[in-house]
Amino acid sequence: MARRRSRRPQSSRLAQPLDRVALMVMAGLSLALGLLILSGDHATARVRDFSWQDRQVGAEDRAFLITFSRPMDVASVEQNLTADPPLPGKVSWAGRRMAYTLTAPLPYGESFTVSLEGARDRYGANADRPGHFEPFEATFQTRQRAFLYIGTTGDEANRLVLADVARQERTILTPKTLSVLAFEPYPLGDKVLFSASDTSQQDGSLLNQQIYTVTTGITPRPPVDFTRDRPPFWQQVLPPRPPVPSGELSLILDNQNYQNLKFDLSPDGQTIVVQRVNQQDPADFGPWLVRPGESPRPIETEPGGDFLIAPDSQSLLLLQGQGTAIIDLGDDVSRGPRQPLDFLPNYGRVLDMAADGSAAAMVNFNQDDPEKRFTESLFLVTNQGREEELLQVNGAILEAAFDPTQPVLYVLASELIDPADSLEEPILQATDAYVEQPLLLAIALTSGEVSPLLRLPQQQPIHLSVAPDGRALLLDLAGADTGAGAPEAPKIWYLPVVHQATQAASPAAESPAAKSQPAESPAAESPETKGPGAKTSPLESADASPASDPAATSEPAVTPPTLAAPEEFPFSGIQATWLP
Repeated sequence: MARRRSRRPQSSRLAQPLDRVALMVMAGLSLALGLLILSGDHATARVRDFSWQDRQVGAEDRAFLITFSRPMDVASVEQNLTADPPLPGKVSWAGRRMAYTLTAPLPYGESFTVSLEGARDRYGANADRPGHFEPFEATFQTRQRAFLYIGTTGDEANRLVLADVARQERTILTPKTLSVLAFEPYPLGDKVLFSASDTSQQDGSLLNQQIYTVTTGITPRPPVDFTRDRPPFWQQVLPPRPPVPSGELSLILDNQNYQNLKFDLSPDGQTIVVQRVNQQDPADFGPWLVRPGESPRPIETEPGGDFLIAPDSQSLLLLQGQGTAIIDLGDDVSRGPRQPLDFLPNYGRVLDMAADGSAAAMVNFNQDDPEKRFTESLFLVTNQGREEELLQVNGAILEAAFDPTQPVLYVLASELIDPADSLEEPILQATDAYVEQPLLLAIALTSGEVSPLLRLPQQQPIHLSVAPDGRALLLDLAGADTGAGAPEAPKIWYLPVVHQATQAASPAAESPAAKSQPAESPAAESPETKGPGAKTSPLESADASPASDPAATSEPAVTPPTLAAPEEFPFSGIQATWLP
């Protein structure tokens, strides 16, 4: 008898695990497809990424990027992009990415809003039914106005202090046992490099200084740097680190075998150069290189004097002999003495360099010219080899600093004058033929026009610092002798800068993001207006030289700036320096 083959029921076959999974996937895809059809058009263009979203930008940040989800109609984006306060700049495109480059550093201590509505994608602009664009709005801030100084009175004496300009608050960063001698802030303002001697030690003299860093308590939120390698994915997903409190010290370089003298910090914050002297052999001296994660090592070159790290952070300007040598700091240099990349004869000091490295302000002591003996000349030396004399004085050139926003150079210099023409009571005997009158000058680099801004009291030292946004100067003056044996405490003055409008407007001023009404500049404050805690200024405005005719030049003429009413801060200290 034939055996009947049994059949499994249909329900049992559907009960297999693989069949159930397949049915669930099919049902899910069908549901998702239905929802997509019912929800309508999904070709909406939007901003996918804004590089300054909720970031804190500084003077070195000159461009932001906006990345779109679809190729965009360029004209519709540029016409509808707005910013409040306005952001003069220019636009460039690369596919779906738009770059907006500012024409000047942003003012510090402000918040900005960037908005975009009514833009169209490239395909929607040519279609009968234009596509949708999701309105976009984002905010970012600039860094707070703050500066550092070395205190001179009370609990601040010989200690490093951070001052907040807006809040009029001070924070002492270093302990009482450390007597601070010099300092330089790091690029983001979160740390400060300084030299100090430990007064609690028996050998705590000024010659036994060590190099430290201290935190300021500032938590930087800089924009993403697309030129650097992106951090690993695990670092991106980790929660942000808690804020670092102020006052945390780290020893960078001790004084066990060498005395530490002058130092300089590179603009990128990754290189420190320190002038060191062997305590057992004074003939063994010269610059040393200090980098994170590496042991300090001497720079094999001829001994020199004063020095300055260039803006590229890869070369060193070192005074050697009768000129200034440019030394390579790169790691690819073979062992042995480093030959200068270039040598600039006759220049005995480098006062400052432009942020882009295009020019340097250098001093010639005129030792080789009999007609210029006992004078000093200030030269502008460019990276193209041009050397232009800007100023010659019969006194001394003390300091110089480039304006980060305009082709202007601020100079502290002194001129020899008759004691009868001095601003102060005669302090010299009748046999003295002259006195040195300090002056604050501004030089327009495009025309060479020199404009005296202030005549300063006859006291030393005087220190100058230019704000990173170019809108103010800091000037600290040593206390005058009261005749009672104790000089007055040093004073720190805030000098708002007013830049004169150029004859020809920049095309970038017509950019779409500059549509909003410009906010009133804090530097354009009326001379009669004074901020909180302001006092009557003993600084006397100097007579400015007549302005040059803008029509005489083919390019827009830049006239030297003027100063609004100086204000005295309720702080007492020296070496007042703006945070970057």
